[in-house]
Amino acid sequence: MGSFARKMKRKQLVAARKKFMKDFKRSMANFKKQVVCSKCGREPRQGEKIDDWHIDKYSEKIDLICTDCYTEEESEDIVEEIAKDIII
Repeated sequence: MGSFARKMKRKQLVAARKKFMKDFKRSMANFKKQVVCSKCGREPRQGEKIDDWHIDKYSEKIDLICTDCYTEEESEDIVEEIAKDIII
C-alpha cells in the first residue's frame, strides 16, 4: 500500500512540475514579446541580453532603454556639460 501511495504522489508531483514549466515558458515567451526600447522601439537582437539595457523607473512604470539609445543619451549629456563649463 505504501508504495502505491508514493507512486501516486510522485505522479502528481511530476504532473505539477510539468504544468508549471509549460506555463512558465509560455509566460516568458509573452514577456519577451513585450520587451522593446522605450526611446526607439527596437526589440532585443538575437542573443542580446536585456540585462545590459538601462532601466528608467517612474512611479509605477518601468522603461527599458537599449544600449544604443543610452550611449547616445550619455554622449549628449557629456556635450551639454562641457558646453556649460565653457560658458561659465
